[in-house]
Amino acid sequence: MLPPRIVLAAVDFSESSRTALIFAARLAKHAGARLHVVHAQDPLLARAAYATGADIDAETRTELSAFMQSAAPAGDWSPFHEVAEGSAVDVLCSAADRENADVIVVGAHGMSGVGRALFGSTTEALLRKADHSVLVVPDSWTPPRPQANDLSGIGPVVVGIEATPAAFAAAQAAHALATLLSTSLEMRHVVPPASVLSRWSAHADAAQRERLDQAQAEVAGAAALRELKCSVDVTVGSIAEALADAARPTGNRRPLLVLGRRTHHERGGGPGSTATRVLALTKAPVLMYLPDR
Repeated sequence: MLPPRIVLAAVDFSESSRTALIFAARLAKHAGARLHVVHAQDPLLARAAYATGADIDAETRTELSAFMQSAAPAGDWSPFHEVAEGSAVDVLCSAADRENADVIVVGAHGMSGVGRALFGSTTEALLRKADHSVLVVPDSWTPPRPQANDLSGIGPVVVGIEATPAAFAAAQAAHALATLLSTSLEMRHVVPPASVLSRWSAHADAAQRERLDQAQAEVAGAAALRELKCSVDVTVGSIAEALADAARPTGNRRPLLVLGRRTHHERGGGPGSTATRVLALTKAPVLMYLPDR
């Protein structure tokens, strides 16, 4: 549900997770939501510590409290925080299910670099498995207004549109976020160019114009989009590059990008190649929105 009522933040004590926690805490403040902070304890580490008589859980909870204090405004009030043994993905999914979290906020640790294989990273694995919306915060993100304790100054909210139920649901979610954040909504639909031999370029140009006209008619005729009273910018280009460029932070423009995420059954596991490439390219926070189950 957006605006969120319960925001779950993943912490592994890295700088990437500190940035994500700062974003999650500000989002929770802005929405008047409950913040739930989770750290997954390595079972092998825990077993080794127990063998020496160390209370690693208590020590980790102390470290987690200190970490929250260093990620303002996460330490400004007393959000629930927990340490649980298990793989990070399993712990986060279990906590999100138990708490009925509206969004899991995670850092982009391990997701930088267009050419890097992302499979195996916690963030990518979470996008594979979680039955909740996931918001990925890039390591370079900083609050638009550091002196505030919320997300004041962020915007616009940019949403990628296509003629699918997941994208229409994402547009509705983006509208709710834009309203919450008191910013504008930008809807973008990108038509990929046809790849043809040069001697067929004249035919390709005609076909591309027809494809563009069809795309404009499709989005203009979608009832779910008309309700939002926001025009859709339809362009031709590489989908991932165009969306990443639309969400590029410049000057006072500090966008948040929203993409539709199919259900676990529909996606058959992981995020699509376009979504993975967008996450690798963009310098803005990206909400991979999954409609309420």
